[in-house]
Amino acid sequence: MAPSTTIAQQLASKQREISVAEFFERNRQILGFDNLQRALLTTVKEAVDNAIDASDDARMLPDVLVEIQKEGEDRYRVAVTDSGPGILRREIPNVFARLLYGSRFHQNRQARGQQGIGISAAVLYANLTTARPAKITSKVEEEEAAHVLELAIDTQKNLPKIVSEDLELWDRPHGTRVELVLKGRYLRGRQSPLEYLRGTAIVNPHARIVLVEPDGTRSTFERATTDLPPPSRETLPHPFGLELGELGYLLKASRKPTLTDFLTKDLQGVSARTAREVLDAAGLKGREAPGSVSGEAQEQLLAALHAANLVAPSAEGLSPIGAMLIKRGLRNVLGELRPEFFAPPVSRPPKVRGGFPFMVEVGLVYGGALPADQSIQILRFANRVPLLFQQGACAVTNAISNMDWRRYGLDQKGGSGLPVGPLLVLVHVASTKIPFTSEAKEAIAEDPEIDKELTLALQAAARHLRTHLSRKSRREFAGDKFAIIQKILPKLAEKTSALVGKPVPDLTPVITRIMDVVHVEAPVQSEANGVRVPVAVTNYTPRARVLELFAEIPPEAMALATFDPTPDGTEPELGRVWWTLPKLAPNGRTGLTISFPPKTDLETNDLDWYVAGIDEAHVLGADPLPGDWDVRLPRTIVEASEQAAAEAAATGSTEEEVDYDAAEASATVRDED
Repeated sequence: MAPSTTIAQQLASKQREISVAEFFERNRQILGFDNLQRALLTTVKEAVDNAIDASDDARMLPDVLVEIQKEGEDRYRVAVTDSGPGILRREIPNVFARLLYGSRFHQNRQARGQQGIGISAAVLYANLTTARPAKITSKVEEEEAAHVLELAIDTQKNLPKIVSEDLELWDRPHGTRVELVLKGRYLRGRQSPLEYLRGTAIVNPHARIVLVEPDGTRSTFERATTDLPPPSRETLPHPFGLELGELGYLLKASRKPTLTDFLTKDLQGVSARTAREVLDAAGLKGREAPGSVSGEAQEQLLAALHAANLVAPSAEGLSPIGAMLIKRGLRNVLGELRPEFFAPPVSRPPKVRGGFPFMVEVGLVYGGALPADQSIQILRFANRVPLLFQQGACAVTNAISNMDWRRYGLDQKGGSGLPVGPLLVLVHVASTKIPFTSEAKEAIAEDPEIDKELTLALQAAARHLRTHLSRKSRREFAGDKFAIIQKILPKLAEKTSALVGKPVPDLTPVITRIMDVVHVEAPVQSEANGVRVPVAVTNYTPRARVLELFAEIPPEAMALATFDPTPDGTEPELGRVWWTLPKLAPNGRTGLTISFPPKTDLETNDLDWYVAGIDEAHVLGADPLPGDWDVRLPRTIVEASEQAAAEAAATGSTEEEVDYDAAEASATVRDED
């Protein structure tokens, strides 16, 4: 009689290995395929991300065509065609029909997709919902014909199945086309393919993107620049980002002969001197083969590395958008809203979290057709990819909500939550390792270092907004004041003079005393022979003024500029230039001119003007010099400021320095050595 099987044996007989493809087939919501609308958008997103990444890696300007056609009830055909370098025939099945297959997972550099899941997950979803294979057409420049493959995924083995294969003459020199039939739902709105591509065009202004919607509507986002983004370079792993298991893998995989060579050549930020200190602290000699270090010795080595004073991770692995291209992208895509103000974008210096470099960039757009009675609009990006879902769970949204926007001129109940106003905020986080909340990559997780940088970048951008609103308010007030004075005072003077039988007096001193401002006018004028900025500075105050005038110009434009008269100082890499103006008597005026070549991309909002030698309350059209500008003021400016302060104290005047920002000290005057 055969022995009966136990319950444990029965359970064991039912257990088998689960492939990664089979796992994601049953848990597709993890990858963003949890409903029909998101499934369609995720498919477009993954295909477009791959297309732009391929072009960027090949240093080509991306041209992407997205076509969406309705093929039945909740069934759509999505085709994405790019102008990239194409894919070799032998790699096509694995790239599109095998999960966790890619070239960027082990590369320590910024990239849109690194897990090797995205486009193959879309193919898996299409296979699952319509049982239709993916059609891939790809051509490399060296070949005359394009390879056309129809692919499906063997989910139990996570291997590609080639349904059919052919060669086809294609009118493109190179490129790739991905065609999928899947179950989905196409809706317009903030979470639609159109809005995703609009956001992609903003942060990838070098790309040309065309969308053909199911109803035939064609939307084109032309490229705003032909300058490719700086390439992100692969960097070595940094010890601060290593866990014990990762260190063990690197030690065993290393081909260096000694542990000392491993530390200095296979890791980033470890000098020869630091390596000796780390080895001493770990009780190792350094002559051991890397693969021989394990167990307790490996733990001691990692602890010594984490305790060492290492050079910070290199930022060469990052590819930020840059202030100029953020502005160009916003202006190119949002021009139809006709915003009244584009704040100078803020790009924070690279920082480090967990051994991985990251940086934060912020852009603000205010006014125009943006709704004034609704919450502000937020555009979130991670490594140049728009984040459209889970806004409330994202660190970016939390950083915006936790700021007190009332001090920057917006309405916000209780000083927390999203403010109300005609404002659009763009936030881009670039990193070699973005801490997403899930594999769907739809929100950035909370992290103290990232939160700090988000807050600092938002505050810096918001100060530009506050300056604009303050300047706008002062300008409107001054304009109304001028209008009233010029309308009433002359008539009053005429009637009074007629009554007393005396000539009409000169009203200029009276108007000057009433206005009590220094007015800076700097319009940008496009002419046939170039772009001119005629600057006029008028002293509508009752005392003589000695002033220093500063201009902040985009560095790219400043390299093309000519100045009349010659500036007293420049910082070309920062786009800064300044002049010491001649002494201005009351009602006195002086001027200067900045010229640029024809068709220079420059607008009035691109230039920021600052004045030293007078307090903010008495300046119209410019701002006081920020406290973070390390500029030594001429002695004439120092003496004039001291004299003005002495006169104010003697006469009891209330002309005092106005606090420019609670988080940024006002400019301080320093004597020359």
